[in-house]
Amino acid sequence: MISTRQDMKASRKIGYGAIFAILAISFVIAAPSETIAQGTNTTNATAAGGGQGGQTTVVMPAGSLDPNSGIGYDPDPVTVSSGAEIVWDNQDNALHTATSGDPQTTTPDGLFDTGLVGPMSQSQPVTMPSEPGEYTYFCTLHPYLIGTVVVES
Repeated sequence: MISTRQDMKASRKIGYGAIFAILAISFVIAAPSETIAQGTNTTNATAAGGGQGGQTTVVMPAGSLDPNSGIGYDPDPVTVSSGAEIVWDNQDNALHTATSGDPQTTTPDGLFDTGLVGPMSQSQPVTMPSEPGEYTYFCTLHPYLIGTVVVES
């Protein structure tokens, strides 16, 4: 009889553990889809104003950690005024950066860099170069993530 009670207690523990695991997995699966459903801030694709004008947000979307996902910085390219500020919003579950330079050689050029941006966090505002042109940037941790900032005068 004691053996049967112990077996029943063990079965309950396994049953409760399985229910907990299913609930935990459902929350993990639901979280990214809710983030995607919220959308990205593509309405701020171009910063307003000239000179020191405006602040723009670029999203590091959920799933951009996966090199096979085809998901990257959004919007890309992003167009801003000379001297504008950009904030990178990391909606992924991994650390990312936005570092100007050559993604082929993973060599930063020192023009701008967010530093590490934690999951579900935003970078500090980063001031863009004052010289008009196209500036390529990449994630130093995931160099397949490549974006372009177009600076207009």
